[in-house]
Amino acid sequence: MKLYVEDTNVHYRVRQSWLNDFMLCPERSRLAITLPQWRSGSDATAIGTGIHAAIEWAMENHEDIPDVDLEELKDVATKHVLDELEKPIKLTKISDDEEVMMASVDAMIEGWHRDIAPMVEWGGHSEYQFEIDTGLVSANNVPILLTGTMDYISPSGEIWDWKTSTRTYTPADKQARAIQPTFYCYAAEKLGLSDGTMSFFYGVMVRKPQIKTQVVEIVREQAHYDWMLRQLESATRMATTMGIDHSWPMNDQGHLCSSTWCDYWSICKGASLP
Repeated sequence: MKLYVEDTNVHYRVRQSWLNDFMLCPERSRLAITLPQWRSGSDATAIGTGIHAAIEWAMENHEDIPDVDLEELKDVATKHVLDELEKPIKLTKISDDEEVMMASVDAMIEGWHRDIAPMVEWGGHSEYQFEIDTGLVSANNVPILLTGTMDYISPSGEIWDWKTSTRTYTPADKQARAIQPTFYCYAAEKLGLSDGTMSFFYGVMVRKPQIKTQVVEIVREQAHYDWMLRQLESATRMATTMGIDHSWPMNDQGHLCSSTWCDYWSICKGASLP
Protein backbone atom coordinates (compact mmCIF):
# COMPACT_ATOMS: atom_id res chain seq x y z
CA MET A 1 0.00 0.00 0.00
CA LYS A 2 1.53 3.29 -1.10
CA LEU A 3 0.32 6.89 -1.28
CA TYR A 4 0.78 8.57 -4.66
CA VAL A 5 0.50 12.28 -5.45
CA GLU A 6 0.40 12.95 -9.19
CA ASP A 7 -0.42 16.58 -9.98
CA THR A 8 -3.78 16.99 -8.19
CA ASN A 9 -4.52 13.26 -8.17
CA VAL A 10 -3.94 11.76 -4.72
CA HIS A 11 -4.63 8.05 -4.19
CA TYR A 12 -3.47 4.84 -2.52
CA ARG A 13 -2.37 1.90 -4.65
CA VAL A 14 -2.75 -1.57 -3.20
CA ARG A 15 -1.27 -4.80 -4.56
CA GLN A 16 -2.70 -8.23 -3.79
CA SER A 17 0.52 -9.19 -2.02
CA TRP A 18 0.02 -6.36 0.49
CA LEU A 19 -3.57 -7.37 1.24
CA ASN A 20 -2.42 -10.98 1.59
CA ASP A 21 0.27 -9.86 4.05
CA PHE A 22 -2.33 -7.92 6.02
CA MET A 23 -4.59 -10.95 6.33
CA LEU A 24 -1.64 -13.07 7.51
CA CYS A 25 -0.28 -10.47 9.94
CA PRO A 26 -1.12 -6.75 9.98
CA GLU A 27 2.29 -5.85 11.41
CA ARG A 28 3.99 -7.61 8.51
CA SER A 29 2.01 -5.45 6.08
CA ARG A 30 3.00 -2.29 7.99
CA LEU A 31 6.67 -3.23 7.84
CA ALA A 32 6.29 -3.90 4.11
CA ILE A 33 5.42 -0.19 3.81
CA THR A 34 8.12 1.18 6.11
CA LEU A 35 10.95 -1.26 5.28
CA PRO A 36 10.45 -2.45 1.68
CA GLN A 37 14.23 -2.79 1.22
CA TRP A 38 14.26 -5.72 3.64
CA ARG A 39 12.56 -7.82 1.00
CA SER A 40 15.53 -8.54 -1.22
CA GLY A 41 14.27 -11.98 -2.20
CA SER A 42 15.98 -15.36 -2.00
CA ASP A 43 17.33 -18.09 -4.25
CA ALA A 44 13.78 -19.47 -4.44
CA THR A 45 12.59 -16.06 -5.64
CA ALA A 46 15.42 -15.92 -8.19
CA ILE A 47 14.44 -19.31 -9.61
CA GLY A 48 10.80 -18.28 -9.83
CA THR A 49 11.66 -15.01 -11.56
CA GLY A 50 13.89 -16.79 -14.07
CA ILE A 51 11.20 -19.38 -14.86
CA HIS A 52 8.65 -16.58 -15.34
CA ALA A 53 10.97 -14.78 -17.74
CA ALA A 54 11.47 -17.94 -19.83
CA ILE A 55 7.72 -18.58 -20.02
CA GLU A 56 7.11 -14.97 -21.05
CA TRP A 57 9.75 -15.37 -23.80
CA ALA A 58 8.01 -18.52 -25.05
CA MET A 59 4.54 -17.02 -25.13
CA GLU A 60 5.52 -13.66 -26.59
CA ASN A 61 7.63 -15.12 -29.41
CA HIS A 62 5.63 -18.20 -30.47
CA GLU A 63 2.09 -18.85 -31.65
CA ASP A 64 1.57 -22.05 -29.65
CA ILE A 65 3.49 -24.62 -27.65
CA PRO A 66 4.40 -26.91 -30.63
CA ASP A 67 6.48 -23.99 -31.96
CA VAL A 68 8.61 -23.81 -28.79
CA ASP A 69 11.82 -25.83 -28.87
CA LEU A 70 12.25 -27.40 -25.43
CA GLU A 71 16.05 -27.27 -25.36
CA GLU A 72 16.06 -23.60 -26.36
CA LEU A 73 13.47 -22.90 -23.69
CA LYS A 74 15.65 -24.64 -21.09
CA ASP A 75 18.63 -22.51 -22.17
CA VAL A 76 16.58 -19.33 -21.80
CA ALA A 77 15.40 -20.40 -18.34
CA THR A 78 18.92 -21.29 -17.20
CA LYS A 79 20.31 -17.93 -18.34
CA HIS A 80 17.60 -15.95 -16.57
CA VAL A 81 17.90 -17.97 -13.36
CA LEU A 82 21.69 -17.57 -13.26
CA ASP A 83 21.33 -13.82 -13.88
CA GLU A 84 18.87 -13.56 -10.98
CA LEU A 85 21.17 -15.55 -8.68
CA GLU A 86 23.92 -12.97 -9.25
CA LYS A 87 21.84 -10.33 -7.49
CA PRO A 88 22.14 -9.62 -3.74
CA ILE A 89 19.66 -12.17 -2.39
CA LYS A 90 19.28 -14.45 0.61
CA LEU A 91 20.71 -17.91 -0.01
CA THR A 92 18.94 -20.90 1.50
CA LYS A 93 19.53 -24.64 1.45
CA ILE A 94 18.27 -24.62 -2.13
CA SER A 95 21.68 -23.30 -3.19
CA ASP A 96 23.67 -25.95 -1.27
CA ASP A 97 23.82 -28.24 -4.30
CA GLU A 98 23.98 -26.22 -7.51
CA GLU A 99 23.70 -29.32 -9.70
CA VAL A 100 20.43 -30.37 -8.07
CA MET A 101 19.17 -26.79 -8.14
CA MET A 102 19.76 -26.40 -11.89
CA ALA A 103 18.34 -29.88 -12.56
CA SER A 104 15.20 -28.65 -10.80
CA VAL A 105 15.07 -25.64 -13.13
CA ASP A 106 15.24 -27.95 -16.15
CA ALA A 107 12.52 -30.20 -14.70
CA MET A 108 10.20 -27.30 -13.93
CA ILE A 109 10.48 -25.72 -17.37
CA GLU A 110 10.08 -29.11 -19.06
CA GLY A 111 7.02 -29.77 -16.92
CA TRP A 112 5.52 -26.44 -17.97
CA HIS A 113 6.27 -27.22 -21.64
CA ARG A 114 4.84 -30.75 -21.45
CA ASP A 115 1.93 -30.51 -19.00
CA ILE A 116 0.81 -26.92 -18.48
CA ALA A 117 1.38 -24.96 -21.70
CA PRO A 118 -0.83 -27.25 -23.85
CA MET A 119 -3.78 -26.39 -21.54
CA VAL A 120 -3.36 -22.63 -22.09
CA GLU A 121 -5.19 -20.64 -24.76
CA TRP A 122 -2.33 -18.80 -26.51
CA GLY A 123 -2.49 -15.40 -28.18
CA GLY A 124 -3.20 -13.37 -25.05
CA HIS A 125 -1.05 -11.03 -22.97
CA SER A 126 1.91 -11.89 -20.71
CA GLU A 127 2.83 -9.64 -17.78
CA TYR A 128 -0.43 -7.71 -18.12
CA GLN A 129 -0.29 -4.63 -15.88
CA PHE A 130 -3.45 -3.04 -14.54
CA GLU A 131 -4.68 -0.26 -12.29
CA ILE A 132 -8.33 0.17 -11.35
CA ASP A 133 -10.35 2.37 -9.05
CA THR A 134 -12.35 0.35 -6.51
CA GLY A 135 -14.69 3.18 -5.56
CA LEU A 136 -13.51 2.79 -1.95
CA VAL A 137 -11.87 5.53 0.08
CA SER A 138 -9.56 5.36 3.08
CA ALA A 139 -10.27 6.81 6.51
CA ASN A 140 -8.66 10.07 5.34
CA ASN A 141 -10.96 10.11 2.28
CA VAL A 142 -8.30 9.13 -0.29
CA PRO A 143 -9.37 6.86 -3.19
CA ILE A 144 -8.17 3.23 -3.14
CA LEU A 145 -6.82 1.80 -6.39
CA LEU A 146 -5.82 -1.78 -7.09
CA THR A 147 -2.67 -2.38 -9.09
CA GLY A 148 -0.82 -5.49 -10.20
CA THR A 149 0.57 -7.64 -12.99
CA MET A 150 -1.09 -10.80 -14.26
CA ASP A 151 1.37 -13.44 -15.46
CA TYR A 152 -0.93 -14.19 -18.39
CA ILE A 153 -4.49 -13.49 -19.53
CA SER A 154 -5.90 -15.39 -22.50
CA PRO A 155 -8.00 -13.94 -25.34
CA SER A 156 -11.14 -15.34 -23.69
CA GLY A 157 -10.25 -13.86 -20.28
CA GLU A 158 -8.80 -16.85 -18.43
CA ILE A 159 -6.03 -15.80 -16.05
CA TRP A 160 -2.93 -17.92 -15.44
CA ASP A 161 -0.35 -17.54 -12.71
CA TRP A 162 2.92 -19.50 -12.86
CA LYS A 163 4.06 -20.85 -9.51
CA THR A 164 7.31 -22.57 -8.52
CA SER A 165 6.79 -24.34 -5.22
CA THR A 166 8.23 -26.91 -2.85
CA ARG A 167 4.98 -28.89 -3.05
CA THR A 168 1.66 -29.08 -4.86
CA TYR A 169 -1.28 -26.96 -3.70
CA THR A 170 -4.43 -27.97 -1.86
CA PRO A 171 -7.14 -26.90 -4.33
CA ALA A 172 -9.97 -26.64 -1.78
CA ASP A 173 -7.90 -24.31 0.40
CA LYS A 174 -7.02 -22.05 -2.55
CA GLN A 175 -10.65 -21.97 -3.70
CA ALA A 176 -11.83 -20.99 -0.22
CA ARG A 177 -9.18 -18.45 0.79
CA ALA A 178 -6.75 -17.31 -1.90
CA ILE A 179 -6.79 -13.53 -2.37
CA GLN A 180 -4.80 -13.34 -5.61
CA PRO A 181 -7.42 -15.03 -7.85
CA THR A 182 -10.16 -12.76 -6.46
CA PHE A 183 -8.04 -9.66 -6.91
CA TYR A 184 -7.08 -10.45 -10.51
CA CYS A 185 -10.50 -11.71 -11.63
CA TYR A 186 -12.11 -8.59 -10.18
CA ALA A 187 -9.62 -6.43 -12.09
CA ALA A 188 -10.28 -8.31 -15.33
CA GLU A 189 -14.03 -7.84 -14.98
CA LYS A 190 -13.68 -4.13 -14.18
CA LEU A 191 -11.45 -3.68 -17.23
CA GLY A 192 -13.91 -5.47 -19.50
CA LEU A 193 -11.52 -8.34 -20.21
CA SER A 194 -14.06 -10.85 -18.96
CA ASP A 195 -17.47 -10.92 -17.31
CA GLY A 196 -19.55 -13.01 -14.98
CA THR A 197 -18.04 -16.07 -13.33
CA MET A 198 -14.32 -16.31 -14.08
CA SER A 199 -11.61 -18.96 -13.96
CA PHE A 200 -8.13 -18.36 -12.59
CA PHE A 201 -5.50 -21.08 -13.03
CA TYR A 202 -2.39 -21.80 -11.01
CA GLY A 203 0.22 -23.52 -13.18
CA VAL A 204 2.35 -25.12 -10.46
CA MET A 205 5.87 -26.45 -11.04
CA VAL A 206 7.35 -28.31 -8.07
CA ARG A 207 10.97 -27.42 -7.38
CA LYS A 208 12.51 -30.90 -7.66
CA PRO A 209 14.87 -32.59 -10.16
CA GLN A 210 11.96 -34.83 -11.21
CA ILE A 211 9.06 -33.38 -13.18
CA LYS A 212 5.99 -32.72 -11.05
CA THR A 213 3.31 -30.25 -12.09
CA GLN A 214 -0.23 -29.31 -11.17
CA VAL A 215 -2.97 -27.14 -12.63
CA VAL A 216 -5.44 -25.74 -10.12
CA GLU A 217 -8.58 -23.97 -11.33
CA ILE A 218 -10.09 -21.35 -9.03
CA VAL A 219 -13.56 -19.97 -9.77
CA ARG A 220 -14.50 -16.44 -8.77
CA GLU A 221 -17.80 -14.52 -8.98
CA GLN A 222 -19.42 -11.39 -7.57
CA ALA A 223 -19.77 -12.71 -4.01
CA HIS A 224 -15.99 -13.22 -3.85
CA TYR A 225 -15.37 -9.68 -5.12
CA ASP A 226 -17.74 -8.21 -2.51
CA TRP A 227 -15.94 -10.05 0.29
CA MET A 228 -12.51 -8.99 -1.00
CA LEU A 229 -13.65 -5.34 -1.09
CA ARG A 230 -14.87 -5.62 2.52
CA GLN A 231 -11.44 -6.97 3.52
CA LEU A 232 -9.69 -4.24 1.55
CA GLU A 233 -11.79 -1.47 3.05
CA SER A 234 -11.17 -2.65 6.62
CA ALA A 235 -7.42 -3.02 6.01
CA THR A 236 -6.95 0.41 4.41
CA ARG A 237 -9.13 2.15 6.97
CA MET A 238 -7.15 0.62 9.82
CA ALA A 239 -3.89 1.55 8.13
CA THR A 240 -4.86 5.18 7.60
CA THR A 241 -6.42 5.50 11.06
CA MET A 242 -3.49 4.02 13.01
CA GLY A 243 -0.71 5.37 10.78
CA ILE A 244 2.54 3.55 10.09
CA ASP A 245 4.79 4.88 12.86
CA HIS A 246 3.70 2.37 15.51
CA SER A 247 3.08 -1.37 15.53
CA TRP A 248 -0.12 -2.90 14.20
CA PRO A 249 -1.62 -6.15 15.57
CA MET A 250 0.87 -9.02 15.39
CA ASN A 251 -0.30 -12.51 14.46
CA ASP A 252 2.09 -15.29 15.49
CA GLN A 253 -0.51 -18.09 15.38
CA GLY A 254 1.05 -20.22 12.67
CA HIS A 255 4.27 -21.47 11.10
CA LEU A 256 4.53 -18.43 8.79
CA CYS A 257 5.62 -16.38 11.80
CA SER A 258 9.25 -17.49 11.55
CA SER A 259 12.62 -16.44 10.16
CA THR A 260 12.02 -18.76 7.20
CA TRP A 261 8.79 -17.12 6.04
CA CYS A 262 8.95 -13.53 7.28
CA ASP A 263 11.69 -11.05 6.36
CA TYR A 264 10.88 -8.99 9.47
CA TRP A 265 11.13 -11.79 12.04
CA SER A 266 14.37 -10.48 13.55
CA ILE A 267 12.83 -7.12 14.50
CA CYS A 268 9.45 -8.53 15.50
CA LYS A 269 8.85 -11.72 17.47
CA GLY A 270 12.43 -12.88 16.85
CA ALA A 271 13.74 -9.86 18.77
CA SER A 272 11.84 -10.96 21.87
CA LEU A 273 11.77 -14.74 21.53
CA PRO A 274 14.71 -15.87 19.33
